[in-house]
Amino acid sequence: MLTGSGWAVLLGAVALTVAGLALGYPTLTGVGVAAAVAVACALAAILIRPRISVTRTITPHRVTVGEPALIRLDVHNLNRFPAPRFDAVEQFDGTPLRVRVAPLAGRQRRALHLPVPTARRGLVRLGPVVVERYDLLGLARRAQPISGQAWLWIRPRVHPVPAVPRGVVLDFEGRLTDQSARGSTAFAALREYQPGDDPRHIHWRSSARRGTLLVREHVDTTEPTTTVLLDTRGNVLTPAGFEVAVEVAASVAAASTRGGHEVSLVAVGEDRQAVREAGGYDVLDRLAALERSRADGNDVLVRLAERARPGGTLVVVSGAEQGLVARLAPLRRRFSQVVVVQLDADRADPGDVGPDRARPAGGDGSTPVPTVTRRAGLAVVRATHVDGAVRAWSRVVGGGTAC
Repeated sequence: MLTGSGWAVLLGAVALTVAGLALGYPTLTGVGVAAAVAVACALAAILIRPRISVTRTITPHRVTVGEPALIRLDVHNLNRFPAPRFDAVEQFDGTPLRVRVAPLAGRQRRALHLPVPTARRGLVRLGPVVVERYDLLGLARRAQPISGQAWLWIRPRVHPVPAVPRGVVLDFEGRLTDQSARGSTAFAALREYQPGDDPRHIHWRSSARRGTLLVREHVDTTEPTTTVLLDTRGNVLTPAGFEVAVEVAASVAAASTRGGHEVSLVAVGEDRQAVREAGGYDVLDRLAALERSRADGNDVLVRLAERARPGGTLVVVSGAEQGLVARLAPLRRRFSQVVVVQLDADRADPGDVGPDRARPAGGDGSTPVPTVTRRAGLAVVRATHVDGAVRAWSRVVGGGTAC
């Protein structure tokens, strides 16, 4: 097919030929005919279709934002005759990545390397690879799709944050919550009394027999769980704020997994079927593919929280929307603790695109310092950047070991 230049030359050739014949100027006619011949020669030059095979290799298939990734294209001339030069074009999420391939001898192989941009999180569609041939004047082009499609998973950054402690301080005569599992505490052993032990746990019969105070030691047999509920509403989180929210959710989920918790990710408007069809298999893959949704109102977020598995820790990552904390507060009875992380990226210093700066708060326009507000069974974190949210999270969980 003709390129834009080819169509321009062809139209010019027609116009010059017609004008030359109509006005009786042989020179114009000759120029028009010559231009038409050039277009015909260009089309003839690309009629030869090289027998080329291209094999794509992505290294690695999964990267974190900012990490290097490389596409290797192994090009093989299947013909015993030389193949003229051509362009190999890889589609990177719709954006062409072009590399010029010099003429190949018969049966020759050549490896091409394409560095790919990974500055933005996402599930990136690769392919198909297209072999394009042009004539010497760039008047005609022939495209030949060679290989199929593939996926590159660009995952969010995971920041070192402490996991929620596995141990639960049991209050045998405290308030009964909706998530309390009947029979979830079991007797483990007897040990000597130590200052600070609850006198209610003293086993008097064994103490009398041994002549020293012994206390019953119990363990919580319930499996520790962490549910991360991520808000994706576009009217609550700006594009920059949404990326911060995804990184916070990824960091909490990764730390909880390494801390031995069963982690469940719930996201507003997520298409889990599409993620599975693309080959996604874990939380970070799901977060890589996640996009902002058009959902509206707090009801959609509250309904997802109400459907979440009760017990354990519920972590809600959202924007700085008014009234959200009040709507989530009644859920404290369903979980051992609820943490609401509210991110307000719009309040960040415009010159501070990266993490929070450790600057004091004040009326001088500096970046707001992250805050933590606690109630019974509920903690609210307010921050503008990832680092601020990470520092505040460490305060919430008591400065456990970062994972």
